[in-house]
Amino acid sequence: MANLGKKFTCFKCETKFYDFGKPEAHCPKCGANQKNAPSRPKAVKKDKTVHLIEDDFTQEAEGEPITEDTFEEGLGFQSPRAEGVDPGDLRMDDYDE
Repeated sequence: MANLGKKFTCFKCETKFYDFGKPEAHCPKCGANQKNAPSRPKAVKKDKTVHLIEDDFTQEAEGEPITEDTFEEGLGFQSPRAEGVDPGDLRMDDYDE
């Protein structure tokens, strides 16, 4: 593909054209020199806002940690199965095979 130079859009008539590598870019339709184009105003930056989150969490007083044994004893619940046996009466060793 041929080198057409830099692409321009005329600031007066909004015609799109290439400068063909010439030092001065003139619009082929209206003849306006593109170096005389008014500068564009810069975009205004928006201020960053901080959103505060209302937190009503209150930490409970620390007490004795509950273990499985004290939990079951506290409820009066006894486990009917022995340790190492699942509800399907399979031993834990059977899962390895």
